[in-house]
Amino acid sequence: MLVLAVLHLGFCGLTALVGLFANGGSLLERLLLVVVHPSGAVVLLIAVLLPSLGRQFLGLTIVILLISVTGDLTVSMLIVSGVIKGDWILPLMFLVVPIVGIVYLSGKLFNVRSSTRNS
Repeated sequence: MLVLAVLHLGFCGLTALVGLFANGGSLLERLLLVVVHPSGAVVLLIAVLLPSLGRQFLGLTIVILLISVTGDLTVSMLIVSGVIKGDWILPLMFLVVPIVGIVYLSGKLFNVRSSTRNS
């Protein structure tokens, strides 16, 4: 998961730079590229690197990743329906690592909850 998180952070950082200097795209697309994806990638990397995080941080990380996934699905659906222009498959490229991260962190959150109950 660490390798995926690092690669995702690099990919999101590069696309955020492109989003800052590009002349096209809607506000939603730029917001996803410049704010949501990089922040999701950073908190995912922190959650993977620090094994003893609290439940609140893990929950917050899952929420941020869910916002990222929802935004990407929304942009993809807007492209398919013709509301905005673009390739519908491109936003879906951003879904892979956050979905794997959500599954990974959900398991980690479940382990944190079960270990606090047993104590």
